[in-house]
Amino acid sequence: MAGDGGYDWRVSKRRSVNPFVPGRGALPPYLAGRETEQGEMRKLLRYVEARRGAPRDLVLCGPRGNGKTVLLRWFQREIEALDDTIDVVWRTPSDFPSLDSLATTLVPPRRFESLLPDTLSVSIGIGRLGWDLGDNPGTLTELLALRCNHRPLVLLLDEAHTLDRDVGRALLNASQSVAAVAPFLLALAGTPGLEPHLHAMSATFRDRARQLGIGRLDETAAAAALTHPLARQEPAVAFTDPALRQVIDESQCYPYFLQVWGAALWEAAEATGETVIDASLAARARPAFEGERSTYYQHRRNELERGELLPAAARVADAFAGRVTLAQDALNTAIAGAPGIDSASQVTQCRDRLAAVGYVWNPPGAGDSWQAGIPSLMHHVRAASGAASGDDLARGAAGPR
Repeated sequence: MAGDGGYDWRVSKRRSVNPFVPGRGALPPYLAGRETEQGEMRKLLRYVEARRGAPRDLVLCGPRGNGKTVLLRWFQREIEALDDTIDVVWRTPSDFPSLDSLATTLVPPRRFESLLPDTLSVSIGIGRLGWDLGDNPGTLTELLALRCNHRPLVLLLDEAHTLDRDVGRALLNASQSVAAVAPFLLALAGTPGLEPHLHAMSATFRDRARQLGIGRLDETAAAAALTHPLARQEPAVAFTDPALRQVIDESQCYPYFLQVWGAALWEAAEATGETVIDASLAARARPAFEGERSTYYQHRRNELERGELLPAAARVADAFAGRVTLAQDALNTAIAGAPGIDSASQVTQCRDRLAAVGYVWNPPGAGDSWQAGIPSLMHHVRAASGAASGDDLARGAAGPR
């Protein structure tokens, strides 16, 4: 019998669940193409396993939608699987807007108050809700070292580009000091705006951190991200080579778009009972993909407009047309031609703001070579400004890689 509203819940229970998870930061059904980054993360974790501080903090940086949060989720699971020998704490900056809340989050008084030596306990207060450090950020280092020597800790901080500067400065300094004497690892993830934000907190942080750029996948990994989850369905679903090629090209190997395509293709296969994704089934799934992509583009364009970045973004899109990378001087020149940009400092500020929203980015180790965060977004911006021709957009469907 149908349930409330005429929905048959028995059918719902028999249906399998779409394995693709676009936009949630959840682990995808198959984490493809991040073996190098996973290896680097495991290397740092080994120090904490050995009850030593990691020699470097970890920074995951890249435009939105490339899987930084996913990698943190994977790392959290890796740590939690270690027979409960290491504590792992996942937070975002909104969890600690002040130094006191940071200390309370990392060293909960109810768990660690009994461990305080007299010399430390007299220098801080314990309020109704947590620590009261006053104006002494150095006390955070003492508290955190005490906590980590009692039990190793890995702190995973997502959305780190929004971290309050004073709180962040205290955290970065504490991380360096604590890791020298106790098993501790700090792992940060954020947009390309994270690097200048961290630099403003600590000029030496870039030199002592292990920075991993999280960008688009290569084609082999993009194919695996699509095919492996579908092959594990019951019954298994496979691609024809032309259909797979088409989906990879239109996604531009951008992880978020791969998940959106995968979700749309799964729904189409589920609705038709097909077990082979060919051009016909891809065409059936296309409206769902294009609808999600258009919404995503509009959100990003609105973000640029609200930040008064749209004229510069259009100039940058023109400069990137047909190019995979752009030298920093060429990028600066493009920005300098936008209305309202009258000085070198304004160029730098505008470039940093475009990076902060992931429109462009300078991957770690790339020197002065910049990339588009999402190349097809630049085609959208050009089209909206009337600068892109139909031929440009057709050529840009696959986009530079």
